[in-house]
Amino acid sequence: MMNQLSESELKSFLGKKVSDDYGRSLGRIISVKLNSFGEMEEVELEKGSGELERIPMEQLTIAGDAAIAISRWKTEVEVLLKEIASAQRRMDALVALIKREEMPKNLYEELLRKQEDGLENLREKKSCAIKVLQGRNRDLDSQVEELTKMLIEIRAGKWSKDFSKRAYEVASKSIEPNLEFVTKERKELANYLEKLTKLL
Repeated sequence: MMNQLSESELKSFLGKKVSDDYGRSLGRIISVKLNSFGEMEEVELEKGSGELERIPMEQLTIAGDAAIAISRWKTEVEVLLKEIASAQRRMDALVALIKREEMPKNLYEELLRKQEDGLENLREKKSCAIKVLQGRNRDLDSQVEELTKMLIEIRAGKWSKDFSKRAYEVASKSIEPNLEFVTKERKELANYLEKLTKLL
């Protein structure tokens, strides 16, 4: 989160290009929402067609003249992974204390129940997160399939001389990067799914 902004800093922030963490261009910052302390809470993007999107500051990283928006699913999964790791450390510490007979059994049982309730809550969150990731994965699979079909059609058009060489190059150069962006996200998403599946 950024600290309070001067007027000049705020002006320089407006108009920044924003891309996602896979390289896709999302638009430009046209507005900034500040909290009562003068700190940025979220930014509003203009996506190029008049469509607007709000992004919370915890999902935004500033890199020179550009800003990178971290995917919402990734931000939420990272928080969940930290919560699970912390809960497991607390459970391990509790078990270690009782093994060393450093706490009364009745206190151990009370704390153990609380930890188990907390772990059950995290299991439910994990289950929801997995469903979100699986849904996003299906979306990405559809995008890869659609982009691949377009690329094949363009290549077939080139072979059949329906496209000029220049038209083929322009079309290919607009599709291939998008295919790379989607493939990167899909690969990272698969890694997070694997991590979550193994926990708890």
